[in-house]
Amino acid sequence: MRVLVDFHHHDLWESLELLCDRLGWDLYRPIGMEWFEREYWNFERKWHHDAVAHQYLDLWGSDRNAGDHWERDDRSHPGRVQKMLSLAQARDLRPDIVIASVAHNHEGLHRFASEVGARFGIHLGNVRFSAIDMAEDRWDLAEFGIVTSLLPVTPPKPHVVVHQEFSLTDFRYEPPQVHRPLRISSFVNCFAENTAGYAQFRGTAALLPEIDWRIFGSYGSVPEDEFAAGNLSTCASVGDAMRASDVGLHTKVWSDGFGHVVHNWFATGRPVLGFEWYYRTQLAGPLWQEGITSFDLTDKSPDDVVRLIHWLDDERIERMSAAAAARFREVVSFDEEERTIRAMFETIL
Repeated sequence: MRVLVDFHHHDLWESLELLCDRLGWDLYRPIGMEWFEREYWNFERKWHHDAVAHQYLDLWGSDRNAGDHWERDDRSHPGRVQKMLSLAQARDLRPDIVIASVAHNHEGLHRFASEVGARFGIHLGNVRFSAIDMAEDRWDLAEFGIVTSLLPVTPPKPHVVVHQEFSLTDFRYEPPQVHRPLRISSFVNCFAENTAGYAQFRGTAALLPEIDWRIFGSYGSVPEDEFAAGNLSTCASVGDAMRASDVGLHTKVWSDGFGHVVHNWFATGRPVLGFEWYYRTQLAGPLWQEGITSFDLTDKSPDDVVRLIHWLDDERIERMSAAAAARFREVVSFDEEERTIRAMFETIL
């Protein structure tokens, strides 16, 4: 089977690559501005016109022309080669399945699927827990859905609710070698723009200057602070840095879709300090077990957080690390979810 999916998120894309590896299918993404010009690709068109399209559809100088498709090395996942199709190449290939991963592309990619005789589905990875918020998702156009969020209502089409797969080699569990002073790391992208979490962190860090605090990722529009530890370029290096940490700090309250970082923390097996309430209506919610795998910092003052960190002795960190990794494997089974996805496709293909 040949599958065409729009690209907008590296880790979502890798999850689809891993799925197609399992199914023995070939995965492609659109490339070239003709997709935008012919209004098949419309992601954020009304706000940014063609700026976002250029971000995802422009060819790079390092891309390779393979004749019937283009190829690009995936820098986030070394060894992975993305296959890309110009509009003309996609028409010649005639994919069997077309999937839109953002709502703005539902109508355009459905039109393309109809023109080439492909089955059309949608991938939902960023659903807020409200029926109103689901209104832009075009289930009426879709024949199926792959959903990696919790849904407030049951969709009217065949669908599966699954986690986005990632490498359990990159994010493997190893028992912590606890540092003293403790090493506490955040991988929340643009963390400094996350007002409530960043303010709490700064207050806590001021009271615990001896802690080895590390903030990984882009700072966005905010200048880097003294805790900036770099923006790691590969998922494997993120996993290494998580395992080299004693505790994960994950005070995020905005823009999580599936939530790769929070799932990565539990897969690698480290106690997580964060805002548990934000995940109660998301797939990561069951991973949070107060005092067992994690601690909720909601409404805690910096003094409260300091007392909690002082309470985390080596034995507690080791016990919670093992519990976090075990809980991840109780909640998430990529093998079982593959069987669920296969069963869905058997009913529609």
